[in-house]
Amino acid sequence: MNPVIYPVDPEKALDIFNAIARYGIVRVDVENAASILDDMLGSEGEKLRYARRILDNGNIDKAVLVLREGEGIFIIKMENVVEIRVTVRDYSRLIEEFALNQG
Repeated sequence: MNPVIYPVDPEKALDIFNAIARYGIVRVDVENAASILDDMLGSEGEKLRYARRILDNGNIDKAVLVLREGEGIFIIKMENVVEIRVTVRDYSRLIEEFALNQG
């Protein structure tokens, strides 16, 4: 099955990120090319808080929700340095509540 992609505008991406815990977080990954701190974070909660701090200090270049193999992966890219990926369980409710459309 090919991935299904839902583009998300930057303002809506922040709203989604602020509400992301409501959709059953499975996994959080943060890659920051300018820091090694992201490699030292242990729990999903720590990674989510770290991602929130990064979002507060930067500009979102691109955000998408990707559906692939039964998972919804919310991806935010910032300044070609940071990539935040949050995998959620209840992605269909997220799509509905934020009125996302396939791109």
